[in-house]
Amino acid sequence: MRTSFTSYLLFIFFIGLMASCQSAKPTFSKRGETYKSAREIAEEKRLARKKARMAGRSGGKGTVATKDRTSRTNVPNPRRLDEHVATVIETARSYTGTPYKWGGTTRVGMDCSGLLCTSFQSINVTLPRTSEEQSRFGKTVKPRELKEGDLVFFGANKNSREITHVGMVTEVINDAEVRFIHASTSLGVIENNLHSDYWQKIFIKAVRPFDE
Repeated sequence: MRTSFTSYLLFIFFIGLMASCQSAKPTFSKRGETYKSAREIAEEKRLARKKARMAGRSGGKGTVATKDRTSRTNVPNPRRLDEHVATVIETARSYTGTPYKWGGTTRVGMDCSGLLCTSFQSINVTLPRTSEEQSRFGKTVKPRELKEGDLVFFGANKNSREITHVGMVTEVINDAEVRFIHASTSLGVIENNLHSDYWQKIFIKAVRPFDE
């Protein structure tokens, strides 16, 4: 009789243990809260950060640019303009060393206008696909007025006025050194000084793709 009672207790114990194992699941929440997966918590944090950033902005939302030069990115807040320019430059520089490929827009290969299209996508701005079309995307600026984020355009030789190449200003150091990034046919994505003899001979124009 005692043996039967002991066996009964063991049976009840194992049944309870199995039930607890089957109902248990990992938790990333505090006691008493609804279970949330790590993915759900991460998404909530991302949305919270986004909400905080939006609450801290005093200016209105920018409009997405299109091929029409009259509907360029509208960024009334100067601080937001700096953030956008920094993001585009950072994206472009992440492709440094990528080999040149005509029509390329990936890390496998990149051409000059493709580099800018891909970089501006990081701020949800769609640029025209060719360098000639991009040269009409923004207001023309004089070389001495260049700023980071401006687009610079070149011809095939010093006598040509036909735009065949484009780059983006990444750093204005002084009057004699303005760095720009571009996809070179020989060296891939690289930065050069706009004021070097070679680039000055074939420079055609510069445009600013952001409204001020």
